Amino acid sequence: MSRRASLTPDSSSLTPEAVADLLEVVDVHSVDHALSDVEQLVARLRAGAEEAAAARELLRNTPAEVLRQALRLRAARVEVAR
Repeated sequence: MSRRASLTPDSSSLTPEAVADLLEVVDVHSVDHALSDVEQLVARLRAGAEEAAAARELLRNTPAEVLRQALRLRAARVEVAR
């Protein structure tokens, strides 16, 4: 923003134009901050999706008896957590 340099921290000398510029700065920063948060969220979702895909692949190749025992164990863990 080219007008940023003309803004002064002294609130007694702020004009309506300067205040409008400050509002724009806050708005732009908020959007940039929100976009950064969204990008981080998408990165975490992608990492989680990759981990889940790897887990599904391992489970596809797991023998049925091991899966049954694992399901019982998981059910017991969930019950204990309650």
